[in-house]
Amino acid sequence: MMQRRLFLALAPASLLARPVQAQPAPEILARFLHGTFLENLVVMPDGRVLFTNYFARRLESWSEGQGAALWAEVPAHPVSLTALDDGRQALAVHGASFLGGPAVLRGSGAVLLLAADGSVQGHIALPEAVFPNGGVLLAPGRLLLADSALGRIWAIGIAAGTVAPWFDHPLLAPVAGRGGPGVNGLKMQGDALLVSNSATRQLLRVRLEGGAAAGVPEVVAQMTGGVDDFAVAPDGTVFAATHATDLARLSPGATAPETIPAPGVEGSTAVALTPDGRGLYALGTGGLTSGGQGEAVLARIRLA
Repeated sequence: MMQRRLFLALAPASLLARPVQAQPAPEILARFLHGTFLENLVVMPDGRVLFTNYFARRLESWSEGQGAALWAEVPAHPVSLTALDDGRQALAVHGASFLGGPAVLRGSGAVLLLAADGSVQGHIALPEAVFPNGGVLLAPGRLLLADSALGRIWAIGIAAGTVAPWFDHPLLAPVAGRGGPGVNGLKMQGDALLVSNSATRQLLRVRLEGGAAAGVPEVVAQMTGGVDDFAVAPDGTVFAATHATDLARLSPGATAPETIPAPGVEGSTAVALTPDGRGLYALGTGGLTSGGQGEAVLARIRLA
């Protein structure tokens, strides 16, 4: 049994603020044995879904008609994938497992640059990072990477291999004595960066000026059922994994989320919009870090 004090563990969540309309049941696309920790996913231009399998040090692929298959094996624990403009992927990794806690993770992280076939083409060490997590492209060749332990966002220069602090703020930090990472998911939205803090269950907005953070983070919403990684639709709607029993939808201008029931996708870690924008791909861990015994899954949820 995994200890509930693990750095990634989140307390079981109750219902979110408002239920949505009747929701079609999730379609389970791929199943993995209990104990598998699926962490992050991207949808490729050809429709394939690539996702990380943390403990197995694998990257999985799923496509319509082909199902799930191994895409790549990597020499570290894969966390987040960020598609680069040249067809490569920037993969944040941990050299040690998060099971050992922040002290073991410190200095073990890196960004691996993956070719289109999954082979490792480059390695950028993160010697001062503790818990590399979600990433996003700020500009071509410039990656922002969340550090869930430090409450910091790092800027990574892909071509030069540079690493520098980009933004620190107490609202990005984890909470002492409370399970769960601090700053977790990162997504661009217009002239701002949206940030999730899993420990405080907040969705934050950081304004941008000239590629730098401007002012203090703004609390967009209290994500009452939890928040992990998330996706932003063209109309500004935010869909979020919760690491709990449901997914969440935050409509533009709303300050409280709605529930998207997702039975069978417990312990959700990441979501991404389907190519047609009418559904979500979601990863579930079977509630692994909160004592759940379910399978890990990749699922597709049609939005009501």
